[in-house]
Amino acid sequence: MRIVQVAPFFYPHAGGVESHVRSLAGEFARSGHDVTVVTSRFRRGLPRAERYRGYTVVRADSLGVLFNTPLDYGVGHALRGVDADVVHLHYPPPLTSFFATRALDGGRPPTCLTYHCDLYLAGRAGRLLSSLYERTFLPPTLARVDRIVVHTQSYGTTSASLRGRELDIVPSVVDLERFRPGAEAPGLRTRLGLDGKRVVAFTGRLVPHKGVDVLLQALRLLPTDVDLLVVGRGPRLVDLALLARRIGVAERVHFCRRVSDDDLPSYLGLADVFAFPSHNRLEGFGLAVAEAMACGLPVVISDMPGVREVIDDGVQGLLVEPLIAEDLAAKLRTLLDDPARARALGAAGRRRAEERYGLRRVAAELIRLYEGLLAAG
Repeated sequence: MRIVQVAPFFYPHAGGVESHVRSLAGEFARSGHDVTVVTSRFRRGLPRAERYRGYTVVRADSLGVLFNTPLDYGVGHALRGVDADVVHLHYPPPLTSFFATRALDGGRPPTCLTYHCDLYLAGRAGRLLSSLYERTFLPPTLARVDRIVVHTQSYGTTSASLRGRELDIVPSVVDLERFRPGAEAPGLRTRLGLDGKRVVAFTGRLVPHKGVDVLLQALRLLPTDVDLLVVGRGPRLVDLALLARRIGVAERVHFCRRVSDDDLPSYLGLADVFAFPSHNRLEGFGLAVAEAMACGLPVVISDMPGVREVIDDGVQGLLVEPLIAEDLAAKLRTLLDDPARARALGAAGRRRAEERYGLRRVAAELIRLYEGLLAAG
């Protein structure tokens, strides 16, 4: 099957959607499919086309990036030059899918769209742009696709943009061979100064909605033998480091900015508990949660649509009220002070990851979806 994945950003850009698309493209290629990823040439110097891990990456012309949205008008032209049996779009950021569906409309291959989350742009100007897009561009985009995929039922049913639409539920993916229990690298704990410490881990981009500021406030309420490992980078790094210093926890926070995808499981292997305090609808699933579960970690996560559905509360982890540092600290301490319960939740999390979020399982679900589209077309 000739499969085209269309993503606003792709490697070397880092993020949950990018990781999801990269994992799927690689698995489809390993299974013998002809795979092309069409994405934006969001940075000058990136090749316009290249072979990458067994598939082709085509980068479309872009006028630049505005509000973290590539203005990739060239996506339509790029798609016209690629033979496809099925096209799979990934939204948001918003304009890529719009340009793609406009180009594909009429005599097009079957098309599906994964709606990863609602559009959210910060600030007054961002809110106005979000509203404009959702009224003007999103409806025709959704109308032109054959199937809409969401990662969780609860997120899809609570999204105003998806209300009343038929949805397919397919979760995000985890490479269970990379993310596995016992992945700690020899000597890494000592190099990071974590010997004798209990460790709470967070992984993800350092942006406002991730709630790392709430996690720092929660750390202040935990015993002094508990350290926080923050793996990721982003525009909030400096502000978060200043906050840690201001509230007196800077010596207990380890910001690890330059961790490769290959090394990420080793850092998760250092942790006793994983925290995910995100607090708005930019989180439609929480891939980092599933990766931590695959590593056998108990998780403490925000009780929000989409994210909450990744676990059963009290079975693989615990849910907390978003933005409430006291609740986050209390739930983290519950697991830190009860290692036996933490291990039980972590083992249950690994089983859940194997049963539901494994790369091969999710890729097979999507292949069945594609085959259904072809049969119906």
